[in-house]
Amino acid sequence: MRPPWKWLPASGWKRWLGILLMTCGSFVLLVATLVISVIIAWQNPGFQSWAISKLMTLSQPAFKEEAESAPPPTPSYRGFEARGADVHEVADIYRNTNVWRVELAFTEEEWSKLSPKRVPPIPGFMQRDGRPQLRNTNAIRNGLAGVLGFEFPWSSATVDIGGAVFTNAGVRIKGNGTFLSSLGTYKHPYKVELNHHVKGRKWAGKSTFNFGNLTADFSHVGDALGYEFYREAGVPAPRTAFARMFLTIPGRAEHRLLGPYIMAENPDETWARERFGKKSVALFKPVTYELFSDLGTNWNAYAGIYDPKTKLTPEQEQQVIHAVQFVAHTSDADFAAKLAAHFDLGEIARFFACETLLSNYDGIYSNGQNFLMYLDSDSGRLGFIPWDLDHSWGEFPFLGNAQQREHSDIWHPWVWNNRFLERLFAAAPFREAYKRELNRLLETQFVPARLNRRVDTLAAVVRPLVAEASTNRLARFEVAVSSSYSDGPRDAERPDAPDRPIWQVKRFIENRARDVRDQLDGKSKGVRVVYNAEKDSAERRRREKH
Repeated sequence: MRPPWKWLPASGWKRWLGILLMTCGSFVLLVATLVISVIIAWQNPGFQSWAISKLMTLSQPAFKEEAESAPPPTPSYRGFEARGADVHEVADIYRNTNVWRVELAFTEEEWSKLSPKRVPPIPGFMQRDGRPQLRNTNAIRNGLAGVLGFEFPWSSATVDIGGAVFTNAGVRIKGNGTFLSSLGTYKHPYKVELNHHVKGRKWAGKSTFNFGNLTADFSHVGDALGYEFYREAGVPAPRTAFARMFLTIPGRAEHRLLGPYIMAENPDETWARERFGKKSVALFKPVTYELFSDLGTNWNAYAGIYDPKTKLTPEQEQQVIHAVQFVAHTSDADFAAKLAAHFDLGEIARFFACETLLSNYDGIYSNGQNFLMYLDSDSGRLGFIPWDLDHSWGEFPFLGNAQQREHSDIWHPWVWNNRFLERLFAAAPFREAYKRELNRLLETQFVPARLNRRVDTLAAVVRPLVAEASTNRLARFEVAVSSSYSDGPRDAERPDAPDRPIWQVKRFIENRARDVRDQLDGKSKGVRVVYNAEKDSAERRRREKH
């Protein structure tokens, strides 16, 4: 067979044209081969998991232990740093203005045990409508990290919280997006269990402590401000404090500063008993897009989805199933008439009013997780508890755009089809209670001047923590909590881009308060938050003009 170039004319422009065509053809063939190879490889769930993990790692340089262009300012904590010796009850731990110095000290062997293990991931984890799969039967935990094939084993470490030292404490990595954003660093989110290896050990009555790494929110105050807002509204919600996290691994890291963290109170049996004043309250952490979908009468079908956080009695299991049957099968008239018999109507009206005001799209309105459910078995009523609020205050960039989240429809705030929310928001008793709560909160709590003062108070606490960790991060922080609003685009083509526009919490509060008031007064209609912001580009342009 003659080589391809033998077919070319011997000389002249025709030869050069032939060379050009052959070169272009070879390039097109190479690109097509690469595309086909990627498409074929993408069918392998292991490749999907690796690719997503690698993209998350590469897209988060702001969170890496990068070299700073200048030494960080010397922090000044102005009396905020807390001491373990002053702790007598749990309220002494969780104050919004507390800053705890926390150090996790591992041996090399213990650190190796902590490393995420790999399990078979879910093939085709991203569904056609943009929703990721939430559960992987190969993983112990629900959520995106498990779907991608990550498992978080327990290890042990010496944990020092403000001078209160606990040896042989259980430690593991936690989280989903916050874990993925910390790949390639030490700055993981961590869960600590004092009694994991030492039975019965507690500190001020608490055994479990959650440390969120604050990688998602440049303001660093969204969690603390959000939980505080829910509690003041009358919704059961955890308390918080801040932490300066350090890590020690001999030969690897000696008292290494990991930067600012949020300490969120763990909602468990002890918390429920303190919060509700009774032992008959069960807690669940559902992960499902189809809450209260009928799966039959056997609790085993529900256990993995509803993930109970307290030990359940057979009666409590049946009470949840009874609520499922009520939501799934009751007529519209009976649903409205008997809603208060199955749900704490006042509490769920307050909970959803808070979700709506904060445009919390990293929770029940979208991804079927990041909330808890409680059951008061004495009354048989269910209610809800917020969790993981780092993307609250309208910040979640993966759904809609800035204008959509600020102007989202208060009467249809959810994103995808959701039968429970559709029925709930259509029921007159709920709508009336929900509207009352929105009005009450707009008059008393969701007041820009009031909330801006709280932002400033919390920013003063966290600013030194950010300053000592990263000058780059500090610059972003100052923009995020500023009262001077940035010019230019507010959205990025890629929501996880490291140089994406910085979300400004005060700007959201001002715009959201005004828009919700206008919707309640009938002066405007809200907009539906969508998965792909470009689908509503006309709405974006209209909002930007105003």
